[in-house]
Amino acid sequence: MRHDLAVPYTDFFVGSVTVAGALTGLLFVALSVSQGQEGDAGSLERQAVAATAFTALVDSLWVSLVALLPGHDVQVVSIALGLLGLTSTVSLTLRMWRSRSGQRFTRRWPVLLPLIAAMYGAQTITAALSASPRAAESQGAMFVMIFFAVGIARSWELLGVKAGGILDLVSGAAVRRESPDRAGVPAAPGHAAGAPAAVPGAGPHGAEVPVRAADAAPAPPGAEDG
Repeated sequence: MRHDLAVPYTDFFVGSVTVAGALTGLLFVALSVSQGQEGDAGSLERQAVAATAFTALVDSLWVSLVALLPGHDVQVVSIALGLLGLTSTVSLTLRMWRSRSGQRFTRRWPVLLPLIAAMYGAQTITAALSASPRAAESQGAMFVMIFFAVGIARSWELLGVKAGGILDLVSGAAVRRESPDRAGVPAAPGHAAGAPAAVPGAGPHGAEVPVRAADAAPAPPGAEDG
């Protein structure tokens, strides 16, 4: 009777193992392509994107593999992988927070990384509170799908594809609010309005002589005749 109950999840985990293996291989392809296209392939934020994508896909892969083993214990592996993902994501968040003044990051990471860390925390807590192996399998299958979505989304980011979601809209609005008004930006020193322009070589010993715009402007036709 218990074997019959496990059949639907067995079929699911067989399919998820295949998908997780394929997506993990494609992640390495995405890393190769992004390194060839982007000049900042070694930046800390790009490393964080690659690390979170890899950790999410590995989480889904190992939960699915262990669920197919005879006498498996999905609860234990879910707790272990949840703690691994949680500590890894928190470590990346702290590294980026310390480096935020020295490197230029996007405005997505302060939202995405804590959100991913919360997912791993939820995986760990729900697995620890599972009342039965059947409940652990059900929760494991749910988090396999969640981390598939995380891994795919972060892999797309490596290729520079913008999803156009709410995070992009919020970050774009913040950039527009903080960008200076082009009309109110003062002119550069030496080029202020009304400042004389310098003519090189016109003065003694090749020195520059300032020429006002009124002096340099050509006379209108017929002005000399009058």
